[in-house]
Amino acid sequence: MAIQLASAPIYGELVFLEPLRREHTKELHGISDDAQIWRYLTTRAGSLEQMEIYVDGLLRDHSSGTALPFVVRTKADSRVAGCTRLKNISLENRKAMVGSWFAPHAWGSGVNTESKLLLLEYAFESLNCIRVEFQTDSRNVRSRSALAKMGAVEEGTFRSYLITAEGDRRDTVVFSILDGDWPEVRRRLRQRLETQIRRGAGR
Repeated sequence: MAIQLASAPIYGELVFLEPLRREHTKELHGISDDAQIWRYLTTRAGSLEQMEIYVDGLLRDHSSGTALPFVVRTKADSRVAGCTRLKNISLENRKAMVGSWFAPHAWGSGVNTESKLLLLEYAFESLNCIRVEFQTDSRNVRSRSALAKMGAVEEGTFRSYLITAEGDRRDTVVFSILDGDWPEVRRRLRQRLETQIRRGAGR
């Protein structure tokens, strides 16, 4: 059974999550040419052809009922800042995984923080998940640190779990948030977001 997206975007203070459509392909391609985006990911979508394949894959996953993909836009100018999604969704087991990427212009701005906050709220409070998982490259120290700071629990490492876009064997570190963890994670994310908003206002 396909999972139904909200009929309208999900709004926060800095960003809103807009249900992904094929028409978003060119906008996503317009912010995807920096190799740093894809350094630790198993997908590379820097060219228009690659982005078309990537978007089609996300839409197929949605049609099969295993993913909810969104485009992330900044509220101030409606500019696309990245893509985020719940994937590997299992309604029977009430769990999902988060996958995201953002353009460098959005890094450190609060966009990623609020996107995670909105997506996790959707997972725990609309889909009634009891577990949300994150997987990251063991070499991605920045991502691992951010997940730990927001209260996600590191569970272990899958050795040689995936092959990167460059053909390297990737050790994957698994983090999770359970429904019992969610109130504290939500508090930490809101606190971090407030700090980032204040910092941005002071520039």
